Amino acid sequence: MRAWHGLESFAESRRAAPSLFVAALALYALVSIGVPLAAGRDLGNYLVVYSQLFQEHVVFPQPVLARTPGTPLVAGGLLDAGPIVAEAGAGLLYAASILAWCSVARRIGPGVAVATAAALLAYPGYVLLFHRLSSDMLFAAGFAFLAVLVSRAAELPSAGRAAALGAGVVGLILLRPVSQALLLLALLPLVLAPSWRARIQGTAAFAVAALIPLAALWAHNGVRLDDYAVVRGGGASVPLFRAFVVDRIVKPENGPASLELARAVRRDLLPNEPYRSYGIDLERFFSSGSARMQEDLVGLSDRTWGWDDDYSRLGRVGREAVLEHPGAYARGVARDFRRLLWWPLFVEITAPGEAGAGAEKSPVIFVDGRRLPRPTEGEPIPAARQSGFVSTPDRRLREVWTSPTEHRLVYRDPEDAARGAAVFRKLDELLSNFPDRDARPELAERLNQLSRWYPRPFFWLLVGLAAVAIRRPRRVGAPLVLSASALLLLLTTALAVYAVAEYAVPVAPAFVVLAAAGVFGERRGAAAPS
Repeated sequence: MRAWHGLESFAESRRAAPSLFVAALALYALVSIGVPLAAGRDLGNYLVVYSQLFQEHVVFPQPVLARTPGTPLVAGGLLDAGPIVAEAGAGLLYAASILAWCSVARRIGPGVAVATAAALLAYPGYVLLFHRLSSDMLFAAGFAFLAVLVSRAAELPSAGRAAALGAGVVGLILLRPVSQALLLLALLPLVLAPSWRARIQGTAAFAVAALIPLAALWAHNGVRLDDYAVVRGGGASVPLFRAFVVDRIVKPENGPASLELARAVRRDLLPNEPYRSYGIDLERFFSSGSARMQEDLVGLSDRTWGWDDDYSRLGRVGREAVLEHPGAYARGVARDFRRLLWWPLFVEITAPGEAGAGAEKSPVIFVDGRRLPRPTEGEPIPAARQSGFVSTPDRRLREVWTSPTEHRLVYRDPEDAARGAAVFRKLDELLSNFPDRDARPELAERLNQLSRWYPRPFFWLLVGLAAVAIRRPRRVGAPLVLSASALLLLLTTALAVYAVAEYAVPVAPAFVVLAAAGVFGERRGAAAPS
């Protein structure tokens, strides 16, 4: 008990924050010995955006419009500065995120801060997340900083703190568009402010702080890219991606929009490569669950119904699938929601000489007696007929197939060809700026073993809710709001895509803080310290 009280006293001292920051940096550096910073999920797509953000003429508008600029700016800027700066920047973001979460916990009590610091420093998945440069890592840092703003707004509601919270939500949206769900935090001032005047002022301040940057991005995209939208392409992903790729419930007989899509697929895709050579018929197209085929629906929509349709017909196809097969969709969402609350994060281990080893399948397949290379990743085709980022409003870019597997970009304007080549050169340059030292599989395996044993997000959530219900500690409003926000983000994600641990790890600290607050927070019936 004396040791615990000593830790609580230290948590209240001025040395606590810098000590925790240094400890987190040291931990990050230790893990970096075996797991150097590397490219994370979809980083290449974000870097294609970064390579065009400051160009006068945008060659590939689709990826710029499909993603908000926060992640491209930060990830691209770190890599542009070189491998040392990139890895140091990732380490600083990790340490700052730990400090932010402990700042939230400290507002509840010193014991809560101590427990939160210990739990997060021991969390293998969280430090591993910051060793993969991607939107996941940056979203984790952004959500940690948003947690501080939520905690401040809950502790002492005011118009200024509500405005800061609105700006924080926008910052998170600029990192990952799914964060638009957190605009519901505008309700916080309505619930917490002491008077109706303060409630109206707080809500208005939140709305102004959130809407002005979003309106600026909307106007920027309209003026520069001729598409007035904050983010383009929602109809092609929600709920279509999940319905087509994960649950496989998109079928021509679902409704008129689905039948119209089937006709377009039969007319535009199936007679051409790679579908023709790989023997893809309409039934296999809709039943395969192929992400490459779903990607082809983006270009198909733009060619068939026009850029201005903004995938509204694809959105109707997705809704028809859900309405026709609600049980399958609901079961799939529930399954992936559970997985997000359960799956740990592992680092991928590839020992020297193991790349490609153990592949049991033949590298070739036979289609109608013809010998063809086997598509990678278990896909039925080697690539989408047209990559999603190639689509343009005026069709000035085309992807031309010269064989069942060979394809290339064709530019209508020679100047676009030069600009496109510059984008790809910049992309290669950025991807070469990661640390060049090798990973150590033995250390990575130890981290993976720790991840298997570390309590899952569901455990922290369950303990937190039970402890809050039983002990009824003080000042748990912020942890409850943050946990509800985390669950909302996970549910919104599950409605659109399949589960991967990288979606859950960034928000899991909210459940850790809730559990620490429930167990170590001061009970409501306890006497206030004199």
